[in-house]
Amino acid sequence: MIDVQPRTYRFRPGALDAIARSRNFTSDQQLALYVGVRPEHLPLLRSGAEVSERLATRLSALQGDEYYISAWFDPAEESEAA
Repeated sequence: MIDVQPRTYRFRPGALDAIARSRNFTSDQQLALYVGVRPEHLPLLRSGAEVSERLATRLSALQGDEYYISAWFDPAEESEAA
């Protein structure tokens, strides 16, 4: 059986702020609602917390192209065992 792990992504540096500017958001509360997270999670996302493929695809679609994930996200790297 093939063991397929779901992909995870990280926001590219500055992506959240670019999204906020593109939508004329004036607060982190507006941005969090748009992204689909709690406002207190935005600092974690800005510092590299991983998000699901589902969130990445949904947000890319909201921004105009669900297949252009790389505009806003980088794939999360697999941590290698030491």
